[in-house]
Amino acid sequence: MFTMDVQDKLACRELVDKKGKEVISPLSLLIRNGNTKLPRTTAIFNMGSAHSCPSMTLGICSASLCGVKCYAKKAEYSYHPNVRPFRDRQEKFWKGISGKDFVTQFLFMNALKRNPYSALRLNESGDFWSQACVDKAEYIASELKKYGVTVYCYTSRSDLSYEHCEHLIVNASNFEKNGITNIFKIIKKNETIPQGYGLCGGDCRICSKCQIKDQKTCVVAH
Repeated sequence: MFTMDVQDKLACRELVDKKGKEVISPLSLLIRNGNTKLPRTTAIFNMGSAHSCPSMTLGICSASLCGVKCYAKKAEYSYHPNVRPFRDRQEKFWKGISGKDFVTQFLFMNALKRNPYSALRLNESGDFWSQACVDKAEYIASELKKYGVTVYCYTSRSDLSYEHCEHLIVNASNFEKNGITNIFKIIKKNETIPQGYGLCGGDCRICSKCQIKDQKTCVVAH
């Protein structure tokens, strides 16, 4: 786990007080702590909103193909007016920052937290825009792993390559491909669980299967 001594932490806080968190680490304003299913030690960052999701545009969204309404999209309608603009800001940030600078800002932010993040989940909404995004995410995962932070994601981008993903934990939604060891499959309520698969408990606060390689998991459509 990434740690800093007292003097270094004080120096960081002084820098933040002097210049502001948004100047030192703009990423800190675009990270969210967990949610109703994720622990607060898991950071969430999205590459975009559900409404602009490339998997949906390409017609390969696993939820849509299974006849399930996108979970992430539900939070972006008018009764949650701040959600989509926030995710749009995350998209702009992601497309404009290098993997190296993302890591630097994340580590600075994490060093000042009372309870540091131990995991980073990418794409609660949205998906990889391109192969370059997969490559950037793998770089971020490889660097953050050195400091005890696991980076993982779910994706429907079956058209991209994951053969080089040694550190990024990729949970593939309803597809199998070289380089991916985790399969996340949607099944209907009365459908039999396929052999070799476990059932998602729906609460990541007590389970971390999606952060561990070589897992096959089913989730009941709801």
